Amino acid sequence: MAGRIRILFTMPDLSGGGAERELATLVRRLSRDRFEPHLLLHRPVFRYPPPDDVPLRTLRRTRPWHTPRTLRAIRRAIEELAPDVLFSQLHYANMLTGSALAGARHRPAWACRQTGDPRRDMRGPFAWWARRALARADRVLGCCEGVSRALVEHLHLDPARVETLPNAVDVERIERLSREPLPFARDPRAFVVVHAGRLVPQKNQRLLLEAFARLRGPDAELWMLGEGPLRARLEARTRELGVAARVRWLGFRANPYPFLRGADAFALSSDHEGLPNALIEASLCGTPSVATRCHYGPDELVDEGETGWLVPVGDAAAFASRLAALAGDREGARRMGATARERAARRFDTASVCAAYEALFERLAGRRP
Repeated sequence: MAGRIRILFTMPDLSGGGAERELATLVRRLSRDRFEPHLLLHRPVFRYPPPDDVPLRTLRRTRPWHTPRTLRAIRRAIEELAPDVLFSQLHYANMLTGSALAGARHRPAWACRQTGDPRRDMRGPFAWWARRALARADRVLGCCEGVSRALVEHLHLDPARVETLPNAVDVERIERLSREPLPFARDPRAFVVVHAGRLVPQKNQRLLLEAFARLRGPDAELWMLGEGPLRARLEARTRELGVAARVRWLGFRANPYPFLRGADAFALSSDHEGLPNALIEASLCGTPSVATRCHYGPDELVDEGETGWLVPVGDAAAFASRLAALAGDREGARRMGATARERAARRFDTASVCAAYEALFERLAGRRP
């Protein structure tokens, strides 16, 4: 279709993280009348398959010593495709993309988006690299206000080129998929806590297990959605705490929403975040949350006492206390969940968020060199 804006989206892969799911949603919902999306991945990993009509390239180079060849491959893809707009997401992809652009003969407008804490993702020599690479971006996007502030303060970026765009969440799809039945019978008497996230140090599921172990009574259950390198150690920890029989390890689920909807509370125990998709999706499923007040995101998503509770990072006792309060007031928890659903649906309205991205891409395409 003539006249469309050609956009090349790039990131490491489409594995099972929230940032990957969010990008897949954005590419899927982008107007095909006005835009021609293409996808460039560093490795062929697809937990979230891209739309069939989107051309896909993969680099198949993933090791640190592949970096020079990866930069050349990214530069070659940009020159061959000659996109009007380039969009990258996740800190490592952003740093590689900015470096590749330094020597590219074709220079598209470039927007890069940071979905995590730049103070942690870009430290030491990586901060120096990130400052040089991201200085070439026409727009640097934070996923929340806290991340946008940190981009300016930590990387010394021009505030005029930094803005905030929330996650692209497919609200209608989540609502539809959440109504699918659970694959097992749920005990109606149980107070069910659900967690969704990669089993990695950042998510600090060890804290969640210790908080859950403090919940008294045999009717509490913990559903753990996600996979990762810490699973064996976390399972061993449940045995040490004496709660192994009350924890379900559900692994990665292409449709996690019936589990989020079927629980009484969602738990986020992270040490740091960006704008956690799992917390947004739990709210859209009508489930109140208990989350750590970590940098960044949860304090912009949770309205304390109305949609959930925030607790200090690393405080298992405070986490357990808030879970126990929800368990002791099921009707109050349901009201909080209903409020969370209504506010999240309004804030993350799919059409409005995608329209904001489309307007950004159109602005950038009109200014490209």
